[in-house]
Amino acid sequence: MRVLTVLLTGWVALTAVERWAENSPWPRAMLGGLLWASVVAGVWWFAEWTQSPLRTARMRDSARAPEAQAPNRPGTARGPERAARAGGADPAPSRTGSTTPSGH
Repeated sequence: MRVLTVLLTGWVALTAVERWAENSPWPRAMLGGLLWASVVAGVWWFAEWTQSPLRTARMRDSARAPEAQAPNRPGTARGPERAARAGGADPAPSRTGSTTPSGH
């Protein structure tokens, strides 16, 4: 529905631009406006289509409880990364039983 609104609004606006800024006759201005409005609506549709998984993920995340979101805030570390920042254990997992010599 939004794409249709973008198409119609763009057609009116771009027809006006073709008519007055480009000094085109009305039939040619209407065709030029429709062409450019179709391009704009197509780009709009593509942008919405590519963003739809992110939108549903954001809506799902916003429905969670605030305490469930706390560990996911930017700048917070979890697990081995938190221990490494606190000066604790090495964040790299140990390779026990490996036959490959390592530099550690």
